[in-house]
Amino acid sequence: MRAAACLAEDGTRPSGTLSNSVSNRNVAGLAAETDEVLMARIRAGDQAAYRALVHRHLKRAYALARRMCGSDAEAEDIAQDAFLQVWQRRDHWTDEGAKFTTWLYRVVVNRCIDHKRRPAGEDLDSVPEPPDHAPDAVTHIQRRQVAARLRDAQDRLPPQQRAALALYYNEGLSGAEIATIMQISVTAVESLLKRARQQLRTLLRASAQAARDSFEDG
Repeated sequence: MRAAACLAEDGTRPSGTLSNSVSNRNVAGLAAETDEVLMARIRAGDQAAYRALVHRHLKRAYALARRMCGSDAEAEDIAQDAFLQVWQRRDHWTDEGAKFTTWLYRVVVNRCIDHKRRPAGEDLDSVPEPPDHAPDAVTHIQRRQVAARLRDAQDRLPPQQRAALALYYNEGLSGAEIATIMQISVTAVESLLKRARQQLRTLLRASAQAARDSFEDG
């Protein structure tokens, strides 16, 4: 993840680079500030505050985009575009009880939903190597296969269902928070989650059956 890409000098983005030692000290000095305080400073054109916010949340934005779009390159583009919008639309920010992350997640989710998706199952996340004390090689393989089938099934869900699942299970947000981000009702969020779980179960059963059939045919 190249955080500096959000900060290139092109007339529409903040000037300067993350390699500047003075800027880095300024960013470090803002680490204790809340997101909302940083946004207030960003509205006034404070580039150090912007860099601090990017440093704090870029990985989270990328992770959410990655879960939704299924591609490392697209997720990186979406995350960086989301933070470019933070800078370009800083005058639109109003601290009226809403959290900055709610605004950020909304931008990422909308970008992912609007983005032309690649075929499901392409460019899956790499599965971490199991620890040395894991039971045996067969267990390693089984766990990797299950994880891969789960990600493939998630990639086949409609974008809004994927967004609801990612925000609920990966980000740990409540139904009300998700409703605010997705600009729908809490009831609609609950419906999305219910349909997503049902569809995941159906897809995973079909995937498991296909794997068994392939094994028997072989």
